[in-house]
Amino acid sequence: MDDLLTETRRALEAVRSDRPETPADSHEVPAAHGSAADGLVTATITGGRLDSFIIDPRLMRLPSWKLAEHVMTAVNEALDLLRQGQPATGQPADVDALAGGLHELQDRSIRQMAQMGQALQEVVTLLRGGRAEGRR
Repeated sequence: MDDLLTETRRALEAVRSDRPETPADSHEVPAAHGSAADGLVTATITGGRLDSFIIDPRLMRLPSWKLAEHVMTAVNEALDLLRQGQPATGQPADVDALAGGLHELQDRSIRQMAQMGQALQEVVTLLRGGRAEGRR
């Protein structure tokens, strides 16, 4: 999962470097909606910023790497739609905010994986201790 999030962050950096300058006097606020997992994950980008993000609670039971894939799909779909339909005078998506959110998600996932690893190690230790006692 860490590799997947890192690759997405690289893609956001590439978008950051490719975005054109926009006039400051533009009054049009572009918006786009993306979804994944049959609509259970939705992302809305308005005015170049992530405006709303919803994950159906049923998806919280998924492994973190699978949930991250759905998150990236929804956000990338919204970004793609925004880029495709964005007028020349519109504002680009705020990839800085998206990158920050993605960085936070990656950090949280690393912490969760570490906690899971520690829990598994404790289970292994308990199982080994239980076997040693059974042999006595």
